[in-house]
Amino acid sequence: MYKSLREIRTGEAAYFAVFSLYTVLAVLQYTFYKSFLPRENLMNGILLICLAVLAVREILFETMDLSSVLLLAAALVFAANSLISGTFWTAFPFILIFCGRNISPRRLFTFAGALTLALMAFVVLSAFGGIIENYRRIEVNRENNREYLGFLFALYPGFLFLNAASLIVAVRGRRIHFITLASIGAISFLIYRKTDGRLAFFLTLLLLVFACFMRVFPDLLRSLKALFFLAVPAFPAAAAVSAALTFSFNPSVRWMYRLDLMLDHRISYGQASIRQFGLHLIGTSVNWVGYGLDEAGNRSLGDYLYVDNAFVGFLQRFGWIAFILVVVLGTAALFRLYLAGRYELLFIFLLITIHALLDNLVLQLIYNTFWIAAAHSIAARPVKEVWDYESIT
Repeated sequence: MYKSLREIRTGEAAYFAVFSLYTVLAVLQYTFYKSFLPRENLMNGILLICLAVLAVREILFETMDLSSVLLLAAALVFAANSLISGTFWTAFPFILIFCGRNISPRRLFTFAGALTLALMAFVVLSAFGGIIENYRRIEVNRENNREYLGFLFALYPGFLFLNAASLIVAVRGRRIHFITLASIGAISFLIYRKTDGRLAFFLTLLLLVFACFMRVFPDLLRSLKALFFLAVPAFPAAAAVSAALTFSFNPSVRWMYRLDLMLDHRISYGQASIRQFGLHLIGTSVNWVGYGLDEAGNRSLGDYLYVDNAFVGFLQRFGWIAFILVVVLGTAALFRLYLAGRYELLFIFLLITIHALLDNLVLQLIYNTFWIAAAHSIAARPVKEVWDYESIT
């Protein structure tokens, strides 16, 4: 729970303006509003202006110490590899994450959560109102047909809402109201019934169970401090398991075949992608073919080949150097969160890790605002005094 409700400070206003513009454009790119957005050259121009604003803000309001220098070096490595494998649009979030390292988590979480919910409401109401298309997909092998709710793929709204729900839980902590939890559960269930997004719904339920325990049994959670330490190596463990399964996958091995079948062939697709596009020290362009739609509602042409595992996908697109770096930084961030007693964030990062094993949207800032919290946990000092709202501790 917040200790006070201060307004956004002057030094943070420019950052929140850039963050807002980026989030709005990024979310709308995943909807049928995409056709109304500026073309690539103009979008790059907008991002260059945003980059200039962030640079001026850094000069006027921020200082560079050793941790900031290391984070900047990492951000530049990620951005450079993203430019090699993608576009300026995919590289910009890494700079945005770095520049948010000293932003108040309380204000960031509140602002990002409210903005995400507002954008979701705008898109869904536009779809139901006929302003944009609410694409429907008839499913043969599923219980529910899928509605896309104005988005270009049925899974997008569920994961956007999961990010917003996680931000709410992180902000309210042990003083979250049961009516808030009930509302989150009801909305998540409605999204699930419309989109059949099972993973997002399952992770939201785990989040709600944890929030209930945090609300009712805070003393019990405090007594589990040693157990929360197990979350610290979650990133390297998940990365190692993902790489080992993908590299060694053999369909003739019965348990591997059955596991791949249970995971909708995610392991075999990952191995096939590595065989086709290879692995490199630095980033490389990878053209996967998924089930998403373009702004005209047309499905991608070609045979399906998409890497859902975020660790394998990141390794292939960004290369070994960036892959090792993100695992090291992620582990360092979780260790700092543990030292700060931010067990609610450790649990959220555990959910993020589970999400990353099965879907790569978690790599994107609009689906995972907590990347900025990770940068904050590394940059801020002293570790026990940097969070301006109460923890379960």
